[in-house]
Amino acid sequence: MRSPRATPSRVVAACVILARVCAFDIARADGAIDAPGRREMDDYHYVFSADCQPYMTWQARALYDSWRTIGSPGRITRLLSCTEAQYETYAHLDVVPDTVKCPDFVWYAKEKYGDDDGYAAYNLPGGMNHWAQNVGTDRKWVVKLDADMLLLKPLTVEEIPAKRGTAASGEYDYLVGTRNGMAKWFLNEEEERLIAPVGGWEIFDAKDFIALTPYWLEYTAKVRMDRRVWWPYRGTGDEYITERGPRPWISEMYGFVFGCAKAGIRHNVMSSIQLYAGYTPWDTQTEDPYIIHYGLKMTEGEYDWDKHYDEGHLERMTCDTMDAKPFPVVKLPQAPNEGASRDEVRRYIKVKIMYKTVSSINDAVQRYNFERCSGRAEAPQKVVRRSLPETQAPRTVEPRPVVQAPNQLETKTRREIATERQREEQVQAEAERKIRELDDKLYREEQMEKFWNFVTILGLCYVLMRLSNARNRKRDARRRAEKNPFRTVKAS
Repeated sequence: MRSPRATPSRVVAACVILARVCAFDIARADGAIDAPGRREMDDYHYVFSADCQPYMTWQARALYDSWRTIGSPGRITRLLSCTEAQYETYAHLDVVPDTVKCPDFVWYAKEKYGDDDGYAAYNLPGGMNHWAQNVGTDRKWVVKLDADMLLLKPLTVEEIPAKRGTAASGEYDYLVGTRNGMAKWFLNEEEERLIAPVGGWEIFDAKDFIALTPYWLEYTAKVRMDRRVWWPYRGTGDEYITERGPRPWISEMYGFVFGCAKAGIRHNVMSSIQLYAGYTPWDTQTEDPYIIHYGLKMTEGEYDWDKHYDEGHLERMTCDTMDAKPFPVVKLPQAPNEGASRDEVRRYIKVKIMYKTVSSINDAVQRYNFERCSGRAEAPQKVVRRSLPETQAPRTVEPRPVVQAPNQLETKTRREIATERQREEQVQAEAERKIRELDDKLYREEQMEKFWNFVTILGLCYVLMRLSNARNRKRDARRRAEKNPFRTVKAS
């Protein structure tokens, strides 16, 4: 049986199919149709977990405000985990407009496994799993954040590489259980090779995230309930376990790492995307981080502040409490001169980040209160309460009078408010215009590159077709010569 000939029609058909594939590739971008002006950073869905306590309500608003400040990329969703009784009295669903009400998972292990352990951190994997499996996202990427973070720049896989099967992840080096053999108690050898000491923020392909969340919740419970990792075992890296409180608080972090391994997800570990407020930058990237994480105590001279202090747990997000004393803000030092050393510059950046962190939180709370309490007499002025030495008494902030009717506002105040809003809108419009111009330029360059790839492939197809035709013509000529009865036969 003869093999089929590569006829010109077959070559043409193959080229047509290849051209259609190329044309489809030009029209799509990771499954979504490109359109002029489309922003790559809109492919991201930021999600974070919180509960109904005042402590996490102001954190949620500060994170949401930071997302708005950087241009509102993609979507941001708060996953709120509260009891039914808490939901009945909770008045702050509008703190983040896109809020998903999730069940309370504090007693998840007791309900599922009979383990009498109330663990607030179950709300994180529990809420994420509830959202991923029941709500989901229309975006390609999921960015997981903690509530006590502020965004300074949009996160994008063009600058922070991630792909299907590999998440971009922040480094949590104190998760020593990822490298001391503890993981063998929970994972097989192949899964163990996938783990890394990561946490805090991550960028996932959305399909990977949906596959991860059930394992994340399951393995959080497995680690939390496993007596092998309880006190006096020190192999988890948790320094706060005691005989009275033997279970590692960071069980959820190991549940996340082990859950990623069970889902087959690797990690691109990025150590310089976030900077802890109060830390001195250690490289060029942390001098201009994407994320501020204020989960630790900040100190500078006589100044110190920690989100865990008592004042952080006070209600400050209602009209009755809007005059609560703002958090103390460190004094911002003078910027270093041109001849300053790298260490001096980084010390300045450290304090500047501390200043930005707490002042941004205060501003976010104040703006939210003013938006809700529209009967205030004047627009809120930026309040900065500086930390003072113990020998000095803090300045008392006098409460502003409440005006019963909004139309009693002074004309001058109305004009000032309108001017300020107009100026902010102009700045925002100019920033959006520049972003659109840059996106349009990048879009045109991408499409031109795809076009020339398309032309190159068509050219190769044309050359292949010509070569095939020439070969077929020679073959046909040879066969005609063999069948010619008058051809000359050489004598042997």
